Amino acid sequence: MPIYEYECEKCHTTFEVIQPISASPLKKHAENGCNGKVQRLVSASGFILKGSGWYATDYPSESRKQGWDQESKQANSGATEAPAKTETPAPAAAEAKPAKPKPAAKKPAAKNPYAGAKKKKAKTSK
Repeated sequence: MPIYEYECEKCHTTFEVIQPISASPLKKHAENGCNGKVQRLVSASGFILKGSGWYATDYPSESRKQGWDQESKQANSGATEAPAKTETPAPAAAEAKPAKPKPAAKKPAAKNPYAGAKKKKAKTSK
């Protein structure tokens, strides 16, 4: 059953009531002997999106949660530790030739989806 939110116009108290959808809205504030007129408020409701097509982060599996925890621990530990210094040997003189850049491969032209249709022959008048 949904939870409806009401506000009393007399004492300005906001309260919630669990009611069936088919029930008519409350008209009077019965608490504390107020008997003021109430108005139903529009409020945010919680809902769950299930099924295919929703983001993978909405309902992660336990293995995915564990993977996220491991990644965050690795990122945090890597930020606090100093990076290890690695030494690389200097390149030999023969290996120091600058490499020529390769020409970029041409992309095939985009196909027109309307180009494959058969053309109608024009009628000629005699």
